[in-house]
This record gives sequence, C-alpha cells and structure tokens, in this order.
Amino acid sequence: MIYAPEKFEFPKVPFVFIRHGETGANRAGIIAGSSEPPLNETGRAQASAIAPLMAQGTWQAVYVSPQDRARKTAQLALPDYTTHVLDGLRERHWGDLEGRPVGELCPRFETPPNGEGFDAMCQRVSFAMQQALAEVSDELTVIVAHSGVARCILYMTGFEADGPRVPNAIPILFRPTQTGWEYDYLTETMIKEISA
Repeated sequence: MIYAPEKFEFPKVPFVFIRHGETGANRAGIIAGSSEPPLNETGRAQASAIAPLMAQGTWQAVYVSPQDRARKTAQLALPDYTTHVLDGLRERHWGDLEGRPVGELCPRFETPPNGEGFDAMCQRVSFAMQQALAEVSDELTVIVAHSGVARCILYMTGFEADGPRVPNAIPILFRPTQTGWEYDYLTETMIKEISA
C-alpha cells in the first residue's frame, strides 16, 4: 500500500536540499542504494564548486545522511558548518537490485526483492525531516542526502516522485506557498531574498 502524500507529516517551512556529488556508481548507471560508493573526482569537484554559493548564506543547521557520499559532499560544500547525521536520510535499500544496472530498477512504488518499500522510506524520511525542521528561525536548514530522499520529499510536498533524478550537488530551495509548495535551484539572488 502506498499512502497518499498528505498522510506523511511534513513541516511547512523553507529549506535547502542538496543531493550528494557524483560517484562511480552514478557515472556507470549502477544502483547504489545502501552500498557505499565514494565520491569520484567529479563528485568532489561538484561539491567544492557550490561552496562559494553556500558561503553566501547563513544556515541554521546542516543535516546529512549517514552515508559517506552525502557526508563528504556536506564537508566540501559547507566546510564551516558542523554536520548532524540523521539515519532517516539514508538512501533507499534496493535489496537484491543493488549493484545492478539502473535499467533493472523495479517500478518506484513496488518493493524490490529483500529491499525497502517506497512508503516505508517516506515514513522514515518524514520523521527525519520533522527532526531537521523542528526549530524554526529566520535561517534555513540544509539537508544533504540522496536522490531517493529527494523523491520522497517531492512526493510529500505534492510533486511527482517518479520523474528525473535531481542533479548531483545542485542546491534546491523548497518553499511553502499558500496552496502547497514550490522549488527551484538555489541562486545568489534567492539567498539575498532569504537573508533580507
């Protein structure tokens, strides 16, 4: 059973999401899931490249997945911040499909053999986001995690979960509106607006 998006509790406060930088598995089109491929040279460069943009903002906190590729991305992109690990931000466990080509993924809302269902993942991501966004202030929280976590966040904020993956190491600003949510790639102008 897949719950409707509104069944998941999700704080209606703005935040920034960053998917980790590129890994060898990303480059090769391999399902990584709970495995631990490190950032490759491109991934490290991607994370370092957004550091000047992120340095223009003052962030309330940085929460990361426990997986190394996300933690390393946060360290490179936000070197002046202490990162706080939330286990619920880890990537989806794809079970028997891990290590296989991305083309062999089962449909998004099906549970892979010996893996994690999408609804179960969204439940833990929802809980992690409640923890990360519990303290509301004028400064935004940054979340550094995975494409699967991004899909849960998109689903829970009313968007399509089964669209293209969010790009590696590109900050995305999520903002609540009167009727729902909006999101876009973070820019210098947006950071100035947030800080105003």
